[in-house]
Amino acid sequence: MPARFLLGPAGSGKTFRCLAEIRAELARDPAGPPLILLAPKQATFQLERQLLAGSEVGGQRPEGGSQCSALRPPPSALRGYARLQIFSFDRLARYALEKLDAVAPSSLSEEGRVMVLRALLLQRASGLKRFDKSARRPGFAKQLSGLLAELQSHGLSAPRLAELSARKDLPAELAAKLHDLGLLLAAYTGWLAEHELQDANHLLDFAATTLRGHSARRSPLAIHRSPDPAISIAALWLDGFAEMTPAELDLLAAVLPHCERATLAFCLDHEPRGAEPWLSIWAVVGKTFSRCRERVTALTGAEPEVELLARDPVKNRFTTNPPLAHLESHWSQPQPLTLHVSRFTFHAPRLVACADPDAEAAFAAREVLKFVRGGGRFREAAVLVRQLDGYQKPLERAFRRYGVPFFLDRREGVAHHPLAELTRSALRTVAFDWAQDDWFAALKAGFAAVDETEIDALENESLARGWRGAKWRTPIQLGGNEAELGARLERLREKLLRPFSALAAKLASFQNQPTGAQLAGALRDFWEESGVERTLEQWSVAESSPIADGQSPIANRPSALHATVWAQMNSWLDNLALAFPREALPLRDWLPVLEAGLANLTVGVIPPALDQVLIGAIDRSRNPDLKLAFVLGLNEGVFPAAPATPLILSEDDRAALDGRGVALGADLRERLARERYFGYIACTRSSERLVLTFAHANSDGKKLNVSPFVAHVQRMFPELETEEFTGADWRAAEHAIELVEPLMAMRSAEGGVRNWEKLRQISALGELDRGLRALKNPQPDESLSPALAEKIFGPALNSSVSRLEEFAKCPFRFLVHSGLRAEERKVFELDFREQGSFQHDVLKIFHEQLAAEGKRWRDLAPVAARERVGRIADGLLAKYRDGLLRDSAQTQFTARVLTRALQDFIEVITGWMQTRYQFDPARVELGFGREGEVPAWTLALGGGRELRLNGRIDRVDLFRAPGSDSALCVVMDYKSSAKKLDPVLLEHGVQLQLLSYLTVLRHWPDVKKSFGVERLVPAGVFYVNLRGGYSSGTSRAALADAEAARKDAYRHTGRFDVSVLRQLDASGDARGEQFNFRLKKDGTPHANSAEVLSPAEFTALLTRVESQLREMGARIFSGEAKVDPYRKGAETPCEYCDYANVCRIDPWTHEYRVLRRADEEADEE
Repeated sequence: MPARFLLGPAGSGKTFRCLAEIRAELARDPAGPPLILLAPKQATFQLERQLLAGSEVGGQRPEGGSQCSALRPPPSALRGYARLQIFSFDRLARYALEKLDAVAPSSLSEEGRVMVLRALLLQRASGLKRFDKSARRPGFAKQLSGLLAELQSHGLSAPRLAELSARKDLPAELAAKLHDLGLLLAAYTGWLAEHELQDANHLLDFAATTLRGHSARRSPLAIHRSPDPAISIAALWLDGFAEMTPAELDLLAAVLPHCERATLAFCLDHEPRGAEPWLSIWAVVGKTFSRCRERVTALTGAEPEVELLARDPVKNRFTTNPPLAHLESHWSQPQPLTLHVSRFTFHAPRLVACADPDAEAAFAAREVLKFVRGGGRFREAAVLVRQLDGYQKPLERAFRRYGVPFFLDRREGVAHHPLAELTRSALRTVAFDWAQDDWFAALKAGFAAVDETEIDALENESLARGWRGAKWRTPIQLGGNEAELGARLERLREKLLRPFSALAAKLASFQNQPTGAQLAGALRDFWEESGVERTLEQWSVAESSPIADGQSPIANRPSALHATVWAQMNSWLDNLALAFPREALPLRDWLPVLEAGLANLTVGVIPPALDQVLIGAIDRSRNPDLKLAFVLGLNEGVFPAAPATPLILSEDDRAALDGRGVALGADLRERLARERYFGYIACTRSSERLVLTFAHANSDGKKLNVSPFVAHVQRMFPELETEEFTGADWRAAEHAIELVEPLMAMRSAEGGVRNWEKLRQISALGELDRGLRALKNPQPDESLSPALAEKIFGPALNSSVSRLEEFAKCPFRFLVHSGLRAEERKVFELDFREQGSFQHDVLKIFHEQLAAEGKRWRDLAPVAARERVGRIADGLLAKYRDGLLRDSAQTQFTARVLTRALQDFIEVITGWMQTRYQFDPARVELGFGREGEVPAWTLALGGGRELRLNGRIDRVDLFRAPGSDSALCVVMDYKSSAKKLDPVLLEHGVQLQLLSYLTVLRHWPDVKKSFGVERLVPAGVFYVNLRGGYSSGTSRAALADAEAARKDAYRHTGRFDVSVLRQLDASGDARGEQFNFRLKKDGTPHANSAEVLSPAEFTALLTRVESQLREMGARIFSGEAKVDPYRKGAETPCEYCDYANVCRIDPWTHEYRVLRRADEEADEE
């Protein structure tokens, strides 16, 4: 077994040498014994591409190209291969076991181990000393899994941990942690033994042990005379490893005896003869090399061959770029570049300062475009960061905005894939009795056999009607004019419910306490019933075309991803069944266990296109054959990364253990050395151009310091100047998107842009102009054309007075609500509208009962009226709005409050009727238009257009003198709070409803039929507060005269004709109790009695209201729709507007329409 170590610094040709030897071997004997290329898992796909692309990839010279020219085959030499296997260590282990016909024992995957630990934490929480409160915390099981793996890899068993925890010289907190860790590790290993399972990390150990056992059974003579017929490897190459775990080294040592020869490549510029200084960039790889050499030496009994690929200025990656060659060769010991930098301005490294990560990302995107326009390819550029966490979103935004295709090299989480969402939500639906959010999250995962719009419609109805829990398991039945809707929703419910009902029934058969195996089986049946596999296949076919540039693979659901997720989710269920074959848990206790496993699931994504910029973290991504490399985030604590804070065992804990001879993982020095190595690798990836950037502040605006790597590079390039990127100069734009802000500023500036039409002739700017027009801020006076207004509203504008009041408040609000018909989704909650509707319904039933009995309101004693209202309210509670008033303790309490307020009101009003008020309620909830008893009130506007008003009057009271064929008429409008007619708002049309209703009655088409009289005479309009407008005061004062306080709370406010005062209040008092008036000694109203009008004033008021309605109708048809809310003092309609997110005005800068009285405006003029 000849073994050779191939050493060389970055760019010296190690990978190229390995691939060239593989190509030569495949060309020599395409059908010979197996060849193996061993590489990190994330590098295997890239190596396969390099191998099949021949000696050049994308027209570039590969790493160390000319040094190995003698071995370079023509590009057509390798069309495919059968001998070669490109493996990670996991796949190598499975390959070896397969060749030896050895069956690996059932083992848990990483997510299976996390699920088991989550379950153990729940079971053992009471016995833990330190982690008892953390046991239920999401994510703790994953942290624990990593730590236990670390402890096991360093030979710390459960008994050893228990022994350490008992030591008196340990800090108490550390001793408690070790106690808990020992307890949990013992429980975990015991669980594995009980279920005859192996740990997720056991595969490599088992394969190594199996290989050694197989070799031991063969005689030494047979080993030397002939290859092993079971597993014989012609040659093995190892490349791309900076570090190797003990298990990986052990497996490599077990495989090497079965190889005829082996080449092990490491990134080192010399052959280490001892431990490297911890600050050396070679410390990490040197340690790995030394351990590997020890194992190989032990196998062969002799020192293996070491070949060093020395730096050669004309035979390496940096042949055309002396500055980058200088950077690589002097990274360990920086020296100033002796060559004149100005000669290499184009190729010298660049150092760029940016405001924040978003600016760094934008700069990188711009430079990539410039590079491609100069003849480069997207695939020849890469963006490298230390960690993607802080840069993923800025880079995605920037590259998408600039139209740069890219591939984000990271494993994608499965936890939010539609299948995971369906599974999670379905279980929660059953566990939590069909809660609204869980049920519809499952339906919206994409697997329902109905259209999404139908699900949306069902959700809207369920939110409005409060359907949840057992309601979903019973047929939907709607009465009256909603019967057809109910039948359609019921058919939809039956179709959607089928797989979920089957799942619930299956789990119920286990008393909702299934074992892991039973739960896994139930979920598989649920997936089959839901057609999951079929749907995923359909998605794969539909989405097999290339995804949109720069979009997240998981969001786009590329075709290959669905198959991978399907396999991962099935493996997840396999692990569930393996880990918990007999353990039964209540369904709710299963949820955190399953979630722990789902949260740990990830899938690798293969680049969907070849010509893309690669974006990745330096410790993961393999970046071959680059001409341009961006290294972003050269800031202190970002790159080099700050040492990760241990989450369970702190640095002090580890130091205390190390001081007692127990070493765990890499110490602080080793982690710092690793960061220095990553810096070296990042800066030596590209063969032609290197761009380094740092940010002045992070995304949150926190100031950042520059990375020590910047000073390190500057020592090698003293003349290197820091560029400051702002992107402010639009003349240097690389993409049309950069012109948006300056062009918008120019267009809004006085004078605008000269020759704008010529600019629009440029294709890119023409497209940009369309975007600008869509994004421009609406002008305050912008309106619709009359033709468009008529298209929206039709020749007849059907509206209500309350909606016309919206127009008076803000024309744009009216357009959105009444023209575009935008409304908030109704929800099942007892808001002020529902409270008011309940009180209206009670009073309507009260009136209808009395009318059926031939009685008037005044015929009831106040106490009897109070009791009757109480009975009506109690009877209405259960059936009002699908049980809304009995939905919760809170709504039941509110219902009692509303009922008590109505009882107080009816007691007061019937008392007034018997002593003061001469009018009688004649009609309640009187409708006109649409579903009313008479047609809409129509106002001709000219030009064939008309305004049709619809509405519902809360109460109409009449007074008919004996023998008269006419009746005085007043309109009562119920409110849930105190309200008064404001002269200014009335004058500007903001308060028209009351007076409009009285005007409607003036034009009522068949008065005799509706009211039993020939003519109605308008007498007054009033707001009635059904909740009672109790004024603030002392409790003692209120108790002293409770009856007076109650009467004052229900005082009516509005306007009335003074000539009917004695019919409104027959008491003869000079001050009103039910209405607001004060009389002088001569019987005329006081000057401050604003609600009392003379007959002429009252008639003029009604006439003006009709004119205002016509005027507003004409303005609507003219297209008036500007964003123009009013202001009256501190009051604006924007405070309670549902459409603030649509108009987007700034309340601090907007110029409001200030309302004043006409005489005030005249005085100002």
